[in-house]
Amino acid sequence: MIVENDLTNRKKIYLAVLIALFLLASALVMFTWFPSPSEILWGGILVVWVLIVVFWLSKIVSRKWNKYVARKFIHFFTGGLVAVIAPYIFEVPTIPVLGALFMALVTVAPRIWNKDLDWFQIEKNFGDTWFCISFAILFLTFWYIDKVIAITAALFMAVGDGVTGIVRNKVYKRHVKGFWGSVAMLIVSAVIGVLYKGIPGVVTAIIATIIEKIPLIDDNISVPLVSAGVLYIIPFLMP
Repeated sequence: MIVENDLTNRKKIYLAVLIALFLLASALVMFTWFPSPSEILWGGILVVWVLIVVFWLSKIVSRKWNKYVARKFIHFFTGGLVAVIAPYIFEVPTIPVLGALFMALVTVAPRIWNKDLDWFQIEKNFGDTWFCISFAILFLTFWYIDKVIAITAALFMAVGDGVTGIVRNKVYKRHVKGFWGSVAMLIVSAVIGVLYKGIPGVVTAIIATIIEKIPLIDDNISVPLVSAGVLYIIPFLMP
């Protein structure tokens, strides 16, 4: 009983620390870039939409197919959707960044209590949380440098890797980084890249596809952040 109480107390501390970090980050970002009332309204609408996707629609997808397809469905209709529309409805990066950090908290908190959101989460795989954190980093870093970099890199992960997962599930019937999944990611990411960044976008799509195959770092971190770095550096290398 004592051991169980100690474990429960530790979990409470972990959760309290995460909430405190989220509140601190929120205060810093809000103080730096305070959003307009319309941005706050849009933020509320998008948070509700994302929660609907995560806690309702993805359950339907998981029951019809499996949790791997449900994960990619979430990629498409949360991060992918927000990345596309964010520049049109937000003037500052505050809402996209805080929304992503909030969802990181939402996805990791149940794991602390060993209550995974099992219709899409995989045991010991924190990809969904890393995706949210990467999204926040992208928009926090590149909003005032070149927000198209943030959009493109986020879409490589949300849509490019999302299609990869669905193709692999269809072809291999299991969670594996196979050849045809990589082909699908390359094609989709190349289209995204050329639409947003031209030839540099295509080059980056190739690099992103290679990076996705490397298992050393979770691809939800490596693909978007490496892609953003490459997109930023390429113009300096061009004559």
